[in-house]
Amino acid sequence: MSVLSAVTALLIWLGLVKAKLVRETLEFTWGEGAPNGVPRQMVLTNGGYPGPDLVFDEDDDVEIHVFNHMPFNTTVHWHGQSMENTPWSDGVPGLSQTPIRPNSSFVYKFKASPAGTFWYHSHFKNVLQDGQVGAFYIRHKPDAPRPYSAITKDRAELVQMQRAEANPNLMLITDWTHFTAQEYYQAEIDSGLNLFCIDSILINGKGSVYCPGGKYMQGLAGSQIGLVLEGTNLTDRGCLVPALHNVQGSWPNQKPDAVPQSMHNNCTPSDGGMPVIKVDQRDGWASLNFIGAQAQKGTTFSVDNHPMWVYEVDGQFVEPRQYEMVGMYNGARYSVLIKLDQAPGDYAIRVTDNGGDQVISGYAVLSYSAPNRKGDGVRPQALVGPHTKGYIDYAGQNTSASVRYLNYTENLPAFNVPLLPKSADLTLKTHMTRINSSYQWSLGNGVLYEPETTADTPLIFAKQPLDLIAPKYVLQTLNNTWVDIIIQIVSDPAMDPIHPPHPIHKHGNRAYIIGDGMGVFNWSSVDEGIRERPDLFYLDKPALRDTFTTNTLTASQDGGVWIAIRYHVQGPFPSLLHCHITTHQEGGMALALLDGIDVWPELPTKSEVVRLQQHAGRPRT
Repeated sequence: MSVLSAVTALLIWLGLVKAKLVRETLEFTWGEGAPNGVPRQMVLTNGGYPGPDLVFDEDDDVEIHVFNHMPFNTTVHWHGQSMENTPWSDGVPGLSQTPIRPNSSFVYKFKASPAGTFWYHSHFKNVLQDGQVGAFYIRHKPDAPRPYSAITKDRAELVQMQRAEANPNLMLITDWTHFTAQEYYQAEIDSGLNLFCIDSILINGKGSVYCPGGKYMQGLAGSQIGLVLEGTNLTDRGCLVPALHNVQGSWPNQKPDAVPQSMHNNCTPSDGGMPVIKVDQRDGWASLNFIGAQAQKGTTFSVDNHPMWVYEVDGQFVEPRQYEMVGMYNGARYSVLIKLDQAPGDYAIRVTDNGGDQVISGYAVLSYSAPNRKGDGVRPQALVGPHTKGYIDYAGQNTSASVRYLNYTENLPAFNVPLLPKSADLTLKTHMTRINSSYQWSLGNGVLYEPETTADTPLIFAKQPLDLIAPKYVLQTLNNTWVDIIIQIVSDPAMDPIHPPHPIHKHGNRAYIIGDGMGVFNWSSVDEGIRERPDLFYLDKPALRDTFTTNTLTASQDGGVWIAIRYHVQGPFPSLLHCHITTHQEGGMALALLDGIDVWPELPTKSEVVRLQQHAGRPRT
């Protein structure tokens, strides 16, 4: 951050440079809710679940007053926002702030940038899993280049698409369990096992518990589940039994009897309602913006009778491509355009587990507002539930060979981005693995990261942050440099036979995905890799994302899997690189990413941030 940009940021914060200011209030309480029809204690935001949709215009100055009325700490992370010049609003305890303690408040202030589809959530332990989540959307500037001419050349339709983009249907996808986050993680500690069975998939905070029977679900299960069943049967919740060697490895101290029986068994149907997404056929097109706010699950989504044009991923416009089913892991966002050309009626929106570890689905209804003008007067009805199918079935399997699938590991090229430099200034490597037990995960350096260690002394306020945290927990970069990070998994066939996908989220500015492959990244740099295996790299058509998902790794067959990302360091920033599966992060799967360590003293002091917060106006009620 230059002195000029720092001064400008300060002036904006102090109100001396005019900008459009938008204020919101979020109040978190701990109370009873039943999003799938089964009551339990959970986080309520402004009295409901999920949190309210927040909508801004690009470059708005955003000021959000957060009040914590819960009996435990929390923060709010604005997932996907760059936080340029305002890293103290990134919401990570121990890095950018101290936790918001019970009966306390915090004012987040940042510029709404970049534009696109995002979400907000707690970044304290795994409070996200208890329901502290919400969607937010930042409208693109009207004159921003858009990719829709790759879909159609019709001017009227281009106008309809841009109108749909500016007025999207936000589809917040969460998974839900009848156990609180603390109870769920305690079950992992007690059993020594990696747990991931859930009760419901929710869409915009609504869902149900379906119990079609283990035998029926076993018949639907795809090949991925077949890799790990080891002759066992799915439970009546559609889950794997807890203690499978292919899933848990040979780690010591595994106690499957310590897993609560009702976590995987004893399915009882319940109904928490189903969201209805209303569209008007006269609009021509609609945008459905799917937000991967799941705590545990990778998902697949589709809309019956409506092929989807994927046009935005992680808030970034992409080269549009059409699919009937799309895979989405935790933290990612996929925005799709659908043409409203079907008979006016109701159509199922299906969100399923991605087929790797459970058979389960959630549903919403796409409802045309226009009446059916057919002579028979029959309005198509949405077919929902375990025994129905569209492009996909209850297990997330395609129902026809003609169904086009965007796999979660496939990265669509970013639209209208500048060419990347041919080389990076620095190459960093992480080696992801399990440590000590099946449920503890390391992102690199053989360490388990615990952000609460520096919760009371955030690294942002330390002029010498390495005085507070050991170097093995940190990746360091210099300001104004290009950095490559190689995210690598090398598994042990005995201890880690099948390694699940990991959705890795980078805080701060987004990164280009420039390569990926199976096996081990044995090169010293991307340059060296390109010389030997140019087919594994795509610098000319990179994706630009904030979440990067590794492939499933079968150790005996593949040996390893890797992703290469490249980004530009644009100032001092106490960032975080972590897996977005909440129990994996709670189990240690993160590293502090200290960008611009050479200009760290330019960051504000704690007293300066307090002074900036005191200039906040009254929140909107």
